[in-house]
Amino acid sequence: MKQAMILPPATIGILGGGQLGMYLALAAKQFGYKVVVLEPDPLCPAKRAADIHICKKYDDQKALEELAQHADVITTEFENVPASTVDYLNQFKPVYPQANSLLIAQNRGKEKSFFRSCGLLTAGFVLISHIQDCHNVKTEMFPAILKTTTMGYDGKGQVKVMQASQLEDAYIQLAHPECILEKMVSLQHEVSVIVARNQTGSNTFPVIENHHRNGILDISYIPAAIAPELIIQAEQAAHLLAEKLDYIGLLTIEFFITTDGKLLVNEIAPRPHNSGHITLDTSLTSQFEQQLRAVCGLNLGSTVLKKNGAMLNLLGDVWLDPALNPFEIMINEHPDTKLYLYGKTQAKSGRKMGHLNICNDSRKKLEEQIKQLKNSLKIDDL
Repeated sequence: MKQAMILPPATIGILGGGQLGMYLALAAKQFGYKVVVLEPDPLCPAKRAADIHICKKYDDQKALEELAQHADVITTEFENVPASTVDYLNQFKPVYPQANSLLIAQNRGKEKSFFRSCGLLTAGFVLISHIQDCHNVKTEMFPAILKTTTMGYDGKGQVKVMQASQLEDAYIQLAHPECILEKMVSLQHEVSVIVARNQTGSNTFPVIENHHRNGILDISYIPAAIAPELIIQAEQAAHLLAEKLDYIGLLTIEFFITTDGKLLVNEIAPRPHNSGHITLDTSLTSQFEQQLRAVCGLNLGSTVLKKNGAMLNLLGDVWLDPALNPFEIMINEHPDTKLYLYGKTQAKSGRKMGHLNICNDSRKKLEEQIKQLKNSLKIDDL
């Protein structure tokens, strides 16, 4: 692994302008770097923190050349950047992560096969590429979830399939040429591990425990309340995957923990993660500073916890209730929480608008505070 050390006042290039890019840009500015963002949305959150916003598509070669002209190193803030874009930019400047990692993360079938090639356990799965494949699936695969192999996120692009007779209709409903059928497992927990790796080594944040609502992350707790041996297994798996990918940058691995105590790898995200927002207040180094350090070839920061914590995701639904004054509730009525908004101009149902962080070493008190916040904001526990 050869990687140059890049120090301020160099310029960090970011592919993508969402909230993850915004917080990365803020971390870079704090360190004295300049920031250039390529993002086709003229109102993107990262624009507010960038020195330069190139408002063009990711396959626009002139825009890519302009990005490379300004940037000393380039990274990504979402996983669906075209791999061809990364390959093109690599002619001019170093880009992390590399295209091979993106290609795996962008396809659930390649992802699951890669995990198994590393000797890690996954839920059972079958690839469905033609409608006739639906008739060859064994009955023991059900109940299952049929997912598109690409582009699905936050519960989108997937259908529950309770029995074999429903599979063909589900495949037609998704209208996608390639899908993956994943056997449903009995879950005890869902957790994530955020690992950073570069020429100086690799480092993980404490395992984060995640709770979802309607397929979207709702609450995260750090550290996860799981068995010590599972923590060790998850951290070892994260280091292994980063090494096998020859990864440079920040990588998030999502795991299932089954009711019989097995650790299953679910998916990877080659970027900071929604669950990692809690590190902005709980950790000596946030996930965004760690991404910056990783891609610039710097020594990785300490991931020691200053305090345990919890994060509550804020979706657009909170702003759509005319009876609520969410700002008064979040800022004035709960002064022991930290509010982070992403600067999105329009609230939509299910759209991530921000999050609230709470720090407390008592898990019981964290859970009580989260419950109070949800009640105040009329967020249902579905």
